[in-house]
Amino acid sequence: MDKTLSKYTDESLNLRSFYLRFLKKIWILPVAALIGAVIAGGIYYLATDVFGPARKYEAQAKFHLTYSDDAYICNEDGNRVLDWYNGYTWTNFIFDDNDLVIEIAKALKEEGVDTADKHLNLSDVEAIDITPERLEDLQAAGIDITGDEELVSLKGEIPSNARFLLVTIRDTDKEFVEKITDAFVASLEKYPSFNKMQAFDRIVCLSKSDVYLEKADNKMGVAMTVGAIVAAVLAFFAILLYDAVDEAVYVPEDLERRYGLPVLGTVFCGEDIDELFKGELAALYNKYVSDKDNIVFVSSDSVKDASFSGKDLEALKHTLGSEYESSLSKIKAVSVSDIGASGGAVLAVPYGTRNAAMTEHVISLLKKHECPVLGVIFTRADLKFIKRYYGVK
Repeated sequence: MDKTLSKYTDESLNLRSFYLRFLKKIWILPVAALIGAVIAGGIYYLATDVFGPARKYEAQAKFHLTYSDDAYICNEDGNRVLDWYNGYTWTNFIFDDNDLVIEIAKALKEEGVDTADKHLNLSDVEAIDITPERLEDLQAAGIDITGDEELVSLKGEIPSNARFLLVTIRDTDKEFVEKITDAFVASLEKYPSFNKMQAFDRIVCLSKSDVYLEKADNKMGVAMTVGAIVAAVLAFFAILLYDAVDEAVYVPEDLERRYGLPVLGTVFCGEDIDELFKGELAALYNKYVSDKDNIVFVSSDSVKDASFSGKDLEALKHTLGSEYESSLSKIKAVSVSDIGASGGAVLAVPYGTRNAAMTEHVISLLKKHECPVLGVIFTRADLKFIKRYYGVK
């Protein structure tokens, strides 16, 4: 074989051949997408429901606020406005008020809640830092609140009017949410009486909801969509990579470029015969083979099964027809192991079979026996694929 020819390991991808064969495998993409969606959904379910943090219960209470004169300040224009009373203020300052914490703890104690192992985290941002002074006040009230675990969170919101406050209480224990909600409502309504800033004249609870399981931020659909897209993309690149390293031949031109030998024609699977390709095969057979004697016919994969050479020769006879019977009867089918000296050889290379290295070996072996390769027959080809490739109807 001419050393200047490109080896099959260095060949560029025949994109037209690839796309036509890819269309036959395109079902892999939706299947991969479905599998990817199921896997991603399963991982999301395990991460959020099975092994994720426990779902919390929540309750809401709505309050009406009546501010005192001390809650107002004068702005730059001299107008009287409320001073910094918003959702952040309530959540991060007022709910952390030492006296309010003690009132809530007392109310819980009265409801029979054992607070000895409960750390009342009354902040949506971070756990309350129980200072020695606060601990002293709590102990003086007969309440021992210790530990680091976040058991409850309170969040205050001012929906649209500073005179209304919406409080959301969350915890993993449904019964505890119910009790601390009652304790919080009672304590906050008393807050104007012990608030050191004296900012409120009155706080009244307008409504209190039942305890319900908080709404989860369900992103299952997003997870499954991402999983489907990633799996489909990976499947496409896997098919592309698989084809890039595929040493099989699917069209005669690739066969000629690879081995530098004339392709005499194409023989199709089964009983398929096409007059156009039959005519091409007959013309080239007459030019390169018909007048030669002592010819052997060898299939490049006959090392696996010696009968391949005989079957491919019979397929060639079937394609050319009875008028070539006399000429073809002189050709002897041999396996790779039976190659010897002869007047010439016709090499059969099968469509879509991964045996490029063995084909090179067979060509080299024939040359060592000084047996010229008269031409190559492209056998067992897919007629529909070949027609689509050449655009023949």
